[in-house]
Formats: sequence, C-alpha cells, structure tokens
Amino acid sequence: MADNQFKLANAIIPEVFANYVLNQSMKTNRLVQSGILTNDPSLGSQLLAPGDFIHMPYINDIAEGPDAQTWTDTQDISVNGLTTGEQRAFKFRQAQAFGWTDVSQQVSGAPAQSTVANRFGAYWNNQDQKLLFAELKGAFANSDIATAKMYEDSNVFSARGFLAAIAKMGDLQDNTLNKIVVHSSTYAEMKAQQLIDTVQPAGAVTPISVYNGMRIVQDDDPNLINADGSTTSYVFANGAVGYSVANPQNAVEIQREARTNGGQTNVINRRVVTTHILGTSVAKTFTPAGQTVTMDELAKGTTWESIVDPRHIQVIAYKAKLDKEFAPVVPTKSDPVGK
Repeated sequence: MADNQFKLANAIIPEVFANYVLNQSMKTNRLVQSGILTNDPSLGSQLLAPGDFIHMPYINDIAEGPDAQTWTDTQDISVNGLTTGEQRAFKFRQAQAFGWTDVSQQVSGAPAQSTVANRFGAYWNNQDQKLLFAELKGAFANSDIATAKMYEDSNVFSARGFLAAIAKMGDLQDNTLNKIVVHSSTYAEMKAQQLIDTVQPAGAVTPISVYNGMRIVQDDDPNLINADGSTTSYVFANGAVGYSVANPQNAVEIQREARTNGGQTNVINRRVVTTHILGTSVAKTFTPAGQTVTMDELAKGTTWESIVDPRHIQVIAYKAKLDKEFAPVVPTKSDPVGK
C-alpha cells in the first residue's frame, strides 16, 4: 500500500514548521549535543521580552572576602556589605528566506520544497556556530580577557603548550575543562604528534576522539585561523556558554508571489537567539550601528568586557603555530572553491 501519510516535506504549515525547525535545531546542533552550548531556560525566558539585551544579575561570593576578624570584648564586629553586578547578553534577532520559482520546479524537478522543509534546521545550526566563534573572537580580542584566559605559543600545538594554556584556569584546570574545539589543520598536527586517543563511550554508536581526556570537536570556521597563519583552539567547561532560541510571533510565513518570476514561493523564518560566554558582558560603552548587533561587531574586542574575576570565565584560548605541511588551503576570491 502506498504511504499516504501527510509529511512536513510535502507541505509547510507555518505553526508546525516553526516548532519543527526549533526542535531539529536543538536535536542536531553538535555544539549543543557536545555540551559546549548549554540550553539555559533563564536566558530563554527573556528572549521574547521587550528590549535588546538579556540581563543577568549576580551577587559576588563572600568566600574570598576579607580575613576573619579577631573576636574580643573590646571592639565591635565590623559588618561587610555584599556587592552585586550584572552581565548583559545580546538578543540576536535573525531572519532568513528561501524560495523557488514554478518554472525551476517544472524544468529541474529538484525537490526545493522538501529541501527547505528538511534543511532549515541545519541552516540555523550553522548560524549558531558562526555566532559562537564570532563571539569568542571578540571576547578574546578584549585585552583583559585575553591576558587572563589566552595562551600564545611561539611553537606549534604541543602537549606542553596545551598544559600552559589550561594552567590559566588555576586550581580548576583538572576538574572543569572537558571539551576542545580545534581547526582540522590543528587536528592533523595533533594526529602527527600521536596526541589523540579514540574511545567508545557506553551506549554510543560511534567512537569519539579525545585529547587529555577531553572530547575533540573539529571545525573549519575561519575565526579559528588567524591572520598570521596560526590557529586558535578553544577549551571549554560544561556550562561555559549559555544558549537559548525562541520563535517570535510570525516565526514562519509562506509568501506566494503569483506574478514574480512567473510564479514564486518564499519561506521566511525568523528567530530570536542568544549565545553568551558566561563571565563576560556586553560592554557598557557598546552601541550597535544598526537596530541589532552584527557578526562583525561581535568579533571586536570593544564589544565585550569582563565583569567578574576572569577565573569564572570557563573558556581558554590556545593560540599556536602550524607546521607548513598542515597549513590549510584558503581559496582566494579569484579562485572558485574546488577549482
């Protein structure tokens, strides 16, 4: 019997499609699944509220306060006050649209509608990745954060250099950091040095690569390659980066243009998302050039500031050189990719 079940790939219902895309993004986002991005309901509860920023008040810990007072009957016990502060995170308002013409469908037979239906979630996953790496680049371009949390190696990626990098976490270096994101060129360098182990987690279908007990996530995002040809790897603790995404009103719309290009159908998707390195804050002096912050603005050090003890930022940047044998080939604008 033919399968006559109604499927999302056959038609796009805006309300259903919005939730579908959101769910698929969360299920398939490898940064979420690896624990690098942590879905944070406290962030999500503010996403659709008025305003451009998420506000995260905090109270400073008293554990590292002044030394204990001597207890006598000749002087009063002094009372210390508590101090508070606030982290600010961006609300990224994003939209994208894909469309197809009737003629293109008729002539090519390409499954445009089902491709849009099934791959919009993957598209947003890639955007999440770009947001994270642009934000990391900007945060570590801030001199205060870089001084506290970045190690620049004059040599290639090495075990000694890695240990020097994670030493930036002080006495937390051995029990908090558990993920490392590296460019594929750095990964090749690590393999050549036999630094990588392969383990089979219980219940997992495929084995994973680990280094120093940390899961390795490979990525070729251009922000991991520096202008001098070196690469930057990022080491994370679970919960280091807060993340949440929400569907606003009219998150998905289907637009039919009967006369345009002989007949055209467009699918428009909107979302509000936040990605935030905990322990940092949007700088008080930052004002976006437009209505919302751009990727270029995210990648600037002046956009960010450290508002607590930098040790509470649970991300380390390790910048190291590459042997020329492993240097990535970067296509120029005049050379088409794959040529």
